[in-house]
Amino acid sequence: MKFLAVATAVVSTLLLATSNVEAHVTANPSVGVSGAYFQTNFRVPHGCEGNATDLVIVEIPKNVTSVKPRATYPWNTTINMIPLAVPIVTPTGTVNMTVGSVTWSNGNLADNMYEDFGLQFKLPQIIGPLYWSVYQHCVNGGWQNWTNIPDAKGATAGFPAAVITISNTTTTAPGASPSTGGDNKSAAVASQIFGLGQVALVGAGALMLAML
Repeated sequence: MKFLAVATAVVSTLLLATSNVEAHVTANPSVGVSGAYFQTNFRVPHGCEGNATDLVIVEIPKNVTSVKPRATYPWNTTINMIPLAVPIVTPTGTVNMTVGSVTWSNGNLADNMYEDFGLQFKLPQIIGPLYWSVYQHCVNGGWQNWTNIPDAKGATAGFPAAVITISNTTTTAPGASPSTGGDNKSAAVASQIFGLGQVALVGAGALMLAML
């Protein structure tokens, strides 16, 4: 009976940990190389207190360039431009505008489902965490603003912003290759592997229970 209790507790803890990981908006994959092109999906894992999500806005951090969103059917995708603080002079002309945010609207994502909203872009020449503000609107008129960043002690209150960790490694990070469109295959494969791992854990727990 003691072994039964331990096995059940282990499986429950693993499933709870999985639930907590998916409880807020995240970037998948979330590790990139400084100055490199990168593809990621901002995952919205649930609605607002049981209500479906009908609009998602991803705000583009400063110095992130070459932004291109992935069309997500049946959502409408809008690229919102803003003036550059300092225009960029190129051989073909002067660039005065940049992407300030991307909006996916007129969707209906049920509370018990998730969706990935993809972006391709070039990372800035920095090292460390790059925080992304994501705004989620639901059919009941409520908002969940995923904008909070960690304090000096590393704690994040409320709704944490999505984060991409940037390093200077020369090893190709997941999602580093630029693309003209489509899903990020690395993220999809990782997601499938994680899902299989969860099933395997549950199966292992059931097997232990059956052996008693």
